[in-house]
Amino acid sequence: MRLGVVLLGMGVHAAACTGALMELSRRRIEPYAICGLHAAAWPAALAMTGCDAARLEAAAAQAARMGPRLLEPTASARAVTRGSKRALCSGARLQRLLSAQAGERPLTLCPRKGVFVCRSPHGAHRVIFATQPYAQEPGDIVTTQASVSFAARAAMALPPLLSPVQWMGAPLLPERDAGFACRQLLALGAQRVLVIAPTPSQRRAPDALEMIELGERWEEELPQRTGVLRLRLPPEAGALSLDRIEACVLAGRREAERELDRVFERMGMAFCRVLPFRGAQG
Repeated sequence: MRLGVVLLGMGVHAAACTGALMELSRRRIEPYAICGLHAAAWPAALAMTGCDAARLEAAAAQAARMGPRLLEPTASARAVTRGSKRALCSGARLQRLLSAQAGERPLTLCPRKGVFVCRSPHGAHRVIFATQPYAQEPGDIVTTQASVSFAARAAMALPPLLSPVQWMGAPLLPERDAGFACRQLLALGAQRVLVIAPTPSQRRAPDALEMIELGERWEEELPQRTGVLRLRLPPEAGALSLDRIEACVLAGRREAERELDRVFERMGMAFCRVLPFRGAQG
């Protein structure tokens, strides 16, 4: 069984996906293809470049040490909520972190298949950065001509927080359609797709990013042959709480350890071996 994995998560919440990937690695389950939406493009980039559980954990620890220095919007919280241009952060430090952790490796040289999905603000078409060419939906552009760190940074742009990056003379915005991301992994050859979705705690007041996250109804649009693994997050971990990265990683790993078997059973994968097979570890 070839398993595709779609990672979701706004801001710091995406770090929980790193914990889930670490649990998959512990079980010797290697995704056939992967896609990360929003901030989850960061753990997706690490996974696509072949990071194992130890390197994923080290990358999360490095991001946690940098903490609030990663993002420095100069505007007030009110400007951030309203989407003011003054609230945009260049994301230069985040780009340097991505380059250091995932490298400037071309997408075509990634050991794991995957895509990063963006869209143009001036048209209806999507721009898909992929590790290989494949049959896309009408009107969409598939390109392999980028580095994995550039493609991940493009997919992470989320006004009013991170400014968009330029590609072919136009800015790129992140795609929010999880169902579309699932269809791309199926088109790449995945036979089942697991959507990993961090879930904010309801015991805290949502911040600006969580308000966007709560307003999305992505689960209703998922295609067949998909399943959802929800990762419940601790109350102290807000999407903008950059000092809570490691707490989100730990929560994601624990939730994955507890819930993966049940999700795989619902997906009809309870007794399947996941391709590609990973050799037994010493």
